[in-house]
Amino acid sequence: MKVHEAARQLGVTPRTLRFYEEKGLISPSKALVNKYRSYSEHDLIRLRWITSLRELGMSLSSIHDALSSMDEPEAFIRTVDSARAVLYEQWITASKALQSLDLTISEWRRSGLPELDKVENAAEEMKRNRLVRASWSDQWNYDFLALQHGYDTPLVTLDGLLSEEQYNEALIKTVEWLDPGMGEVGLELAPGGGNLSALLVRAGARLTAVEQSAEMLAILRERLPSVDAKLGNMLALPLSAQSYSFIACSFAMHHLNHNQQLLALEEMDRVLLHGGRLVVTGIMTAR
Repeated sequence: MKVHEAARQLGVTPRTLRFYEEKGLISPSKALVNKYRSYSEHDLIRLRWITSLRELGMSLSSIHDALSSMDEPEAFIRTVDSARAVLYEQWITASKALQSLDLTISEWRRSGLPELDKVENAAEEMKRNRLVRASWSDQWNYDFLALQHGYDTPLVTLDGLLSEEQYNEALIKTVEWLDPGMGEVGLELAPGGGNLSALLVRAGARLTAVEQSAEMLAILRERLPSVDAKLGNMLALPLSAQSYSFIACSFAMHHLNHNQQLLALEEMDRVLLHGGRLVVTGIMTAR
């Protein structure tokens, strides 16, 4: 199938197909004499994947990574899941920018003058939040720890701070404080391998979980298939606003610095229903 026919079938332009070729996403065969491109059935299926994922907002580099793992379904889904988390972070940033711009315009209208300091203050706040989100990194290599220790990873990271008995007691107390109702929609942040998640599910909660480690997430999904487990971090939750009756977070906030903690709490407030419950369990230090 020639380029114009393939483009027409896919609903794109020939230029788009050539662009995907330039980016290494597709490699159609070419005639020796005139160099005309010819697209096979395999090429068309690959292009359907590319155009669909592109339409859903994925970057070309993410699409390339996903297609490179087509023979490994779990790796493919993991790559798309990671791209989804990036998209949500972009959406959160854009939403915050719109809110700040709306507030600034309202202030301008009240004063009758487009004052520079108003927009500078809004821009500075956006810049601060952007830099805090960008500062996130997994300094503890939880992917490696998950492969080495599985469910016991939290205990390994808390070694010397809490005994196993104290850790388990803290999780039980967390569930008691939350007191989830049967079928109540809740969220757990940084669930690891699902030790607290299992208790919340057993109590009857319909649980969503957001975990930054792909390997920990794989353990959680295998252990508790009923949990809606998503890849992401606490500084940009890949979730809709005002969606959860309760939020649980155990032994994770101490990994964040002060500014990151404030942003994480802001994100929790965004996704928690009005009147919802929040329990943060962790290590406290006297100051």
